[in-house]
Amino acid sequence: MINSVQKKVLILALFAGELMMKSGAEIYRVEDTIVRICKACRIDYAECFATPTGLFLSLDSGEADSDMHTFVKRIKGSEIDLARISDVNTFSRVFTTTDLSIDDGFEELKRLRAKQGYSVLLRLVGAILVGAFFCPIYKGSFSDMFVAGGLSGISYLISYALQKLHLQDFIRIFICCVAAAGLVLGAAALGLSDSISPVVVATTTIFLPGVAITNAARDLLSGDMIAGVARLAEACLAAIAIAGGVGIGIKIWLSFGGELVRDHTGIFPAPWFLLFGFFSTLGFGLLFNAPKKHLLVVSGIGGVGMFILVALTSSYGLIGASFFGTCAIAILAEIASRAGKDATTIFIIPGIIPFVPGAPLYETMSSLLVGDYADAVSSGTQAFLIAGVIALALVIVATGARLILAAILRFENFVTK
Repeated sequence: MINSVQKKVLILALFAGELMMKSGAEIYRVEDTIVRICKACRIDYAECFATPTGLFLSLDSGEADSDMHTFVKRIKGSEIDLARISDVNTFSRVFTTTDLSIDDGFEELKRLRAKQGYSVLLRLVGAILVGAFFCPIYKGSFSDMFVAGGLSGISYLISYALQKLHLQDFIRIFICCVAAAGLVLGAAALGLSDSISPVVVATTTIFLPGVAITNAARDLLSGDMIAGVARLAEACLAAIAIAGGVGIGIKIWLSFGGELVRDHTGIFPAPWFLLFGFFSTLGFGLLFNAPKKHLLVVSGIGGVGMFILVALTSSYGLIGASFFGTCAIAILAEIASRAGKDATTIFIIPGIIPFVPGAPLYETMSSLLVGDYADAVSSGTQAFLIAGVIALALVIVATGARLILAAILRFENFVTK
């Protein structure tokens, strides 16, 4: 039988894991945090199994005839909160290396749960930055950037209002994308923008399931099949909501006699995308509540990634450029996480969103609307391959980083002997 102290430790560990899972942390990080807290309190035989919707924690005394006890924690609702991941990650490090009591640990976790992120105004600014500075990557012009920024802000406010009504994410994203498509077409008809496609994609970028797609692929490649499939289903539902919302918005516009204006693409020099990437990643940092102390570093990593993506696309294609750009972001994120003593996820997630195949998803829906199924299959396949190479690059860099660290530790141990 477990005693009261061990029970409190288990509840504390599950509480920490719940906060991380609801904030968008990776499966392995959640499991590792829970097990570390248990072992720090001398519960050596603890095994954790995490999924996006539940945490399972089992323990026994390690003896052949001992009783096993299993605890289950249901996870309901989630949002990307990088600051909370950082805070809980720091808490677990402090708890396992100091004499912080269990009761004090509970109070600290409660404080972290109640901690407020960026204000709605700052998140609105983030949405505007994302729309405006993502537009050029899809070949939008200067006028397109202004329109995309403004409409992204309006779309965020609509989303925020619908969240207050506690609508399901699928319905919320669908309604927002219908509205966004209608607003973009109306702005183009009024001559406020030069094109449709870049503005539509940039305006709906804040709803892209970039984190879900990336985490799903990483989980699948890492062997966490249940979590990977669950997150892949989440990403697919979000993509369907976006594509369906944009498609319905276009259909409604056409049914009222509206026309689709011709796209006039803008081309910016590659160095400009260092700036575009910096500010668009800054926008996502605000939306995802990135820690203030890392915000500039996160934005800089995103700027480098976007520059590499644009600079290499002509030579290696979008898929190849996505791979190399993701590798660069992952390497810089590993360096920044070691220097800042924080979770790698915090530095990767905001910078990786530019690589999520928003344009191929839009092109897939556009092709389906006009009955060009061959082009729809081609665009859909490209979107799938881009998501795959993003995950592959992240796994390769993470594995390489672990091997290098292991080699360094072995060398240090050899020298000290």
